[in-house]
Amino acid sequence: MKKCTVFLLTLSISLIAACGIDQSIEENELQDPVIDETVEEEVAEGEIELGNEKEGTRNEENEGEGVPSNEIELADQKELEVNVEGQTEKRIATFNRSGLGYSIYVIEDYTLHSEEPGRDALTFNHDGNFFTRIIPHGEEVDASELKETIKEHAEGETEVMQHVPLDDVEYALVERVQSNGESTTLIHVAKTFEGELFQMTLFLPAKEAQEGVAPSMWAMLETIKP
Repeated sequence: MKKCTVFLLTLSISLIAACGIDQSIEENELQDPVIDETVEEEVAEGEIELGNEKEGTRNEENEGEGVPSNEIELADQKELEVNVEGQTEKRIATFNRSGLGYSIYVIEDYTLHSEEPGRDALTFNHDGNFFTRIIPHGEEVDASELKETIKEHAEGETEVMQHVPLDDVEYALVERVQSNGESTTLIHVAKTFEGELFQMTLFLPAKEAQEGVAPSMWAMLETIKP
C-alpha cells in the first residue's frame, strides 16, 4: 500500500512538472511571433531609409544629365567693359533672351523689346531716340547683298566706318541724316555670330549722351549669341 501511494505521488509530481514545461513552451511560442514582427518592422524601416538615401544620391549624381546644351542658360549677370572717352568702365549687364531666339546681355538703363515682327530694338531708357535695331537673318542672307541694299535706300550719304568697336564685322557704314532739325548718325553694321548673320543699326542723335550710349551699345551687341 505504501509503495502504491509513493508511486502515485511521484506520478502526480511528474505530470505537474510536465504541464508547467508545456505551458512555458506555449507561452514562448506565442511571444516569439511578436518579437519577429517587431524585428521585421525595424528592418523594413531601415531598408526604406537606406533606399531613400540611395535614391537621393543617385538623383544628385545624375542631375543635369540628358539636358541639351542649347537649353542651358548663361549666367544671369556679368560685367561688361565699356570704353568711354579712353577710360574703361565695368558695368553690370543682365541676361536677356529675345523672342527671336538669340540672347544678349543688357546694361542697366537699357531695354530690349520687340519693335515689329522679325526685329528688336535695344533702347536707352532716358532717351528713346537712342536705340539699336537688331534683325537676325540666319544663315541664308548674303552680307554683301545686304550692304548694297542699305546703300541704295539710305536717306543720307554713306561712308565706310574705319574703326569699328565690334570684332569681325561683315561691313560697317556710317550715314548722317537730319530729322526735325536734329542731326542723327546711323551706323549700319552686320556681324556673323556662330554662323548666323545679324544686321544692326545704331541710331545716335547728336547729343551729349552719345558719348556714353554708343560704347554701351557696342559692348552689349558683342554679347549676342544665337
